[in-house]
Amino acid sequence: MSPREREITAEVALCDARGRLAEAARGWARGPRHRCEVPGPWGRRKRWHHWCVTSDREVVALTFADLDYAGLAVIQVIDRASGDVVTEQAIRPLGWRAPLPPTAGAGRVDVAHGGVSLCFDDASDVVTLRARGRRVACDVTVTRPAGHETLGVVAPWSASRFAYTSKQNTLPAAGTLTVDGRPRALAPGAWACLDYGRGVWPAHTRWNWAAASGVQGGRVVGFNLGARWTDGTGATENALCVDGRLTKISDDVRFTWDPREPRLPWRLAGGPVELTLVPEVVRRVRPPGALARVLGDGLCLAFGAFSGRIGDVAVTDLFGWAEELEVRW
Repeated sequence: MSPREREITAEVALCDARGRLAEAARGWARGPRHRCEVPGPWGRRKRWHHWCVTSDREVVALTFADLDYAGLAVIQVIDRASGDVVTEQAIRPLGWRAPLPPTAGAGRVDVAHGGVSLCFDDASDVVTLRARGRRVACDVTVTRPAGHETLGVVAPWSASRFAYTSKQNTLPAAGTLTVDGRPRALAPGAWACLDYGRGVWPAHTRWNWAAASGVQGGRVVGFNLGARWTDGTGATENALCVDGRLTKISDDVRFTWDPREPRLPWRLAGGPVELTLVPEVVRRVRPPGALARVLGDGLCLAFGAFSGRIGDVAVTDLFGWAEELEVRW
């Protein structure tokens, strides 16, 4: 179990002027309290916005990443009924060199390269997601309900190696999706999740991540669970969100699954968490092109239904995902 984590309740800078972790930034928050200008060192900085929108019919995942030496834009659409996957991606050498929002609660990302464009326009209460590729286009509106609480966490490996993440789930979403020239509306009752990251990472990273959103017994329930990447830091990225109110979980959570048979159930356990994920679609994702030789084998990602409990909150067939990644970057 992690030691008691410090809750941050006021705005704070993630770094000092030299790019080292600010002591006051250590801890977690119920919203985007951290200002994340990261001046350096070049080559070790990692900055991303990953939006995943799930519905009863589809998954739409939009990823912007700037690794300093490379910029990455990915559009991925999964048809839940057939398991068909369409992926569009582009790599820009030496990163995007574009202005980036310093907080996870507002700002704009707008990039285009190699036939793929992403625009995330965040006005705090409403976020507009726009993506275009050769085969795929989507326009999605995400709503942040008033007073909705989200999870912000700093993982402090050291003063020179650290990461901030904002995980925002149970955000209502609606919009349109076009695949191979065939437009349609997203299925009703869609949910969006944001994974916002800023930091100076070690070269070798391992992590597990799981998230889900939906309605359970008349309440809007979501969770974020992680493991391995915060080991030894005294931090966890574990939290439950019910009707927009966050409960922080400081216990470590273990992910147990069979890498040889990832379609078998995944089990997540630790502290108040006892969940089983039954995979519906499994993706093994290698970094694109030449990045594979640099970054390594990539990740295994399983979408499916979670059942079990988090404390006194029962979960039954709550759709989401779990993943494991190991990378050298």
